[in-house]
Amino acid sequence: MARNREPQIFNISFLDVICGALGAVIFLFIAVPKGGSAPGKKQQVSMSYDTVHNQFFATISDSLKAKRPGDTLLVVLTDYKPIPGIAECPECADCPEPAPVASAGDYKSPAPLSKTEPRKDSATRPVIASETKPDDFKKSKYQGDPPGVPCKVSFEISWGDLGDNVDLLVCKNNKCVSGGSREIKDIGQWDSGKAKTKFFGSDLRTTQEAVRQFDKILPGEYQIYAVFKESTKNNTSVYVRGLVYSKSPEGEEKGEPFSTTLQLKAPKALVATVTMQENGQFDLERK
Repeated sequence: MARNREPQIFNISFLDVICGALGAVIFLFIAVPKGGSAPGKKQQVSMSYDTVHNQFFATISDSLKAKRPGDTLLVVLTDYKPIPGIAECPECADCPEPAPVASAGDYKSPAPLSKTEPRKDSATRPVIASETKPDDFKKSKYQGDPPGVPCKVSFEISWGDLGDNVDLLVCKNNKCVSGGSREIKDIGQWDSGKAKTKFFGSDLRTTQEAVRQFDKILPGEYQIYAVFKESTKNNTSVYVRGLVYSKSPEGEEKGEPFSTTLQLKAPKALVATVTMQENGQFDLERK
């Protein structure tokens, strides 16, 4: 004789149905678009260019306010519109013909005003204070490419081929900042784009290394060294471009480029010496 079993509500079949329904709902939330305009049709950033200081200015969204100098951002250009040239400018409409000027014989002088009748415009007009002219923009003593990251001081080098491995060393008082010692308080912070980073299959490596100062300018005498360590393209030498950049507390920028050629597996080479002052002025001695 068969035994009567008590019914169980939370059995395996019930849990299987619940999990399947929950998975379907999650899939719908992910797959079905939520509405709104496409990123290509919505303005993501508004940029302007200062032709005096050679700088870009842009309004960013709230999601980027937590970013700090040195962070890496992926920028996808969806569309652009070139500035029209002279050939594309529309032709100006013909100017209207000027009205004929009355001859001197047709002119009648107005009747003189009586002494008792005051002139309507005789009331004293308010004196408008002279507008103060804004200060002229300080000319930027700047040469070469702009620094990759906004900062107070930047020592940078760059080269052309991703297959070449070049190291930068910035030294002061027998202490050096490089990939082995990435930050020293009296010199600055090391930054490099050589680390292999991929995003959706794209290689985001850059051929640049830099040592930067963000909070304030640290005066002193700096030695800039560079060494060509290895090359996957079997290159025996590499051409290196460098930049020394400073920005004073008043906002005046100064930059001077330098360049050199490094040999493969040669000892580190002194490429420049910089004497930096607290106000951002510096003397660059190329080697």
